[in-house]
Amino acid sequence: MVLTKGKNLKKVQVLLATFNGSRYLAPLMDSLIDQDYQNTEIIVRDDGSNDNTIEILRRYLVRENISIVEGENVGVPESFFRLLQLSSSDSDFFAFSDQDDVWKKDKISRAINILEKLPLELPSMYCSRVLIVDEMLNLIEYSRTPKRGLSFENAIIENIATGCTIVMNNAARDLLLKEFPKNAIMHDWWTYLVISAFGRVVYDMEPRILYRQHSSNVVGSKIGFINRWKARIYRFLRFSRVRLPTKQAMEFNRIYGPILSQEKKLKLNRFIEGRDSFMGRIHYAFFGEAYRQSKIDNLILKILIIFNRV
Repeated sequence: MVLTKGKNLKKVQVLLATFNGSRYLAPLMDSLIDQDYQNTEIIVRDDGSNDNTIEILRRYLVRENISIVEGENVGVPESFFRLLQLSSSDSDFFAFSDQDDVWKKDKISRAINILEKLPLELPSMYCSRVLIVDEMLNLIEYSRTPKRGLSFENAIIENIATGCTIVMNNAARDLLLKEFPKNAIMHDWWTYLVISAFGRVVYDMEPRILYRQHSSNVVGSKIGFINRWKARIYRFLRFSRVRLPTKQAMEFNRIYGPILSQEKKLKLNRFIEGRDSFMGRIHYAFFGEAYRQSKIDNLILKILIIFNRV
C-alpha cells in the first residue's frame, strides 16, 4: 500500500551526489520517485559532470519535490557533506543516495519505520545490507554482514555502513554539521564514526538496494573471491601508506573530543597516542579496543598496528 502525505508522514530528504553518471542515472531517479513513502524531497548536487548528467536530471524538474545544484568538482566525501549543508532543518530524516543503484519501493519506508522507534533527540542512523548486482541488475551476491556488532571501537578502524543505505534523523544531521572534517576517509565512514560515538546505529539485515557494480564505479564493492582479496590487500596497503584511520581519528578528536564521553575519550586516546612506542603498539595490538569484523582482517590489523602502519 502506498503511503501518502495525508497520513502526516514525517519529511524525508534524499541527498543524491552525481558525477558523470548519465549511464545509470535514470533508473536510480525512477526508483527514488517510485518509493511508497511519498513525503520525500530529492536534492541533487552535481560534482562538475562533463557528460549529459545535468541534462538527464533536468528532465525530472517537472516534479516539485526535486531540486538540482550544479557545483564544482570536490570529490565524493565533500560533495555529500555539502549536500548535508543544503538540506533543511525542517526535514525529519535524511538519506544518502549514489547515482547508479536502484532502490526497492519500500527502502525509505522500512528505514523510517525503524528510526521512528528511537528517541528523536538521540542521533540515530540506519544502514543495511545490499544486493550486489551486475550492470544489468542481475544478482551476483548478498553483501557481507557485520559479525561482531556495531560500536565506536569498530568505527575507529572500519566502516560497515554502505553510504547509499544510510538514513539518519535530524539529531544526527545536526551533529554532523558541527564541523566538516578535512581528513575523512569517506562520508559514510565518517558518519558511522560520529553517530556510533554519540548515538545509535541500526543495521538492517534485509537489503533494500540493488548495489550496481560496473567498470566506472567511483567506489564500490569488489565481487568474487579473487577481487575481494585484491581489494582487501589494496585497502590495507593504502591505509598503511598514509595511516588514514589514524588521521581520521585525530580529526574526529579535534572536532568532537571536547564533547566525547570520558570512556570513549580514553579509548580514542589509546588508539591515537598509545601506539607511540614499539612496546605500546604490541600492547595495543593484543589488548586495544579497536577491532574489525572479519577475523582475518583483525589479524592483519594487529600486524599493521605493531609495525605502525595504521
